Amino acid sequence: MKKNLMSAKFKKDYVAYLAIVIFFFIVTAEMFMAIGIPLHLRSENVWAEQVSRQEMIDSFDGIRNGFSRFRSKNDRAEEEAKIAGKCLNALADYLRRYQKVMSQDQIQEVETDLFEFKIILEKLSSDQVYSKNLNIDPTEFLAKLNSESTGAATSTPAEKK
Repeated sequence: MKKNLMSAKFKKDYVAYLAIVIFFFIVTAEMFMAIGIPLHLRSENVWAEQVSRQEMIDSFDGIRNGFSRFRSKNDRAEEEAKIAGKCLNALADYLRRYQKVMSQDQIQEVETDLFEFKIILEKLSSDQVYSKNLNIDPTEFLAKLNSESTGAATSTPAEKK
């Protein structure tokens, strides 16, 4: 057989050039998808963490301002608000120092604590306090002191056995 019958004539026309361009476009697109999409997703996660960090700081500032402006006719509620405010001041020092390196789990934990502080503020705003007013009866203690000072015999816990 003749040699030119067995080989196909390759015609260099626009279809061949188009096939080569499409091939390189597909390879380039696959490289972009293999490298670019994970980088984009990683940057999206960083932005999501930044947004949650900023929301945490905003809610913290709101709750802290609520406690610092808290006024009540009930003295116990006001004192309890001062105690919570001191806790929030300590948390503010921590956040100022470590907020940039906090993980998403730590941010979520602080958000949970801030939600509990918000509940405390709402309870104190409605004059519901956590502490109880205990009345102490000093008569037994004063009687014991009086008997010791007069020299009367008193028993100790070891002697009662």
